[in-house]
Amino acid sequence: MAPLRYRRTSVRTALGITAEEKRIKRELGITALLRPFRWWGNEKRKVKRELGYYSPEAKFARHELPRSMGKIMFLALVIFGVPLMLGWLLNSAMQPAPAEQPTARTTSLPEAHVNK
Repeated sequence: MAPLRYRRTSVRTALGITAEEKRIKRELGITALLRPFRWWGNEKRKVKRELGYYSPEAKFARHELPRSMGKIMFLALVIFGVPLMLGWLLNSAMQPAPAEQPTARTTSLPEAHVNK
């Protein structure tokens, strides 16, 4: 079963005009004449394929992951900041209020040590 197409077929392709133009160019030798000019693009595609540029993981990294620094910072804030904030709020809500500390009394020195 062929994978689902995500692009609509053009009218020229549906009518067979594109295939006929390609056949005529092949018969006239235009395709063979222009072959050296396609070499560099074909070589780049081969190298990319060997390096895994077209692998599902690389496609995911190129198309799905955020590319701007603002989006990355926001994502990091949401992933790390929200759980930390919730933990802090829950922790502070669960702790009992601190009891009041007695105030320190000032004691006077004994009479013997007071300089007269």
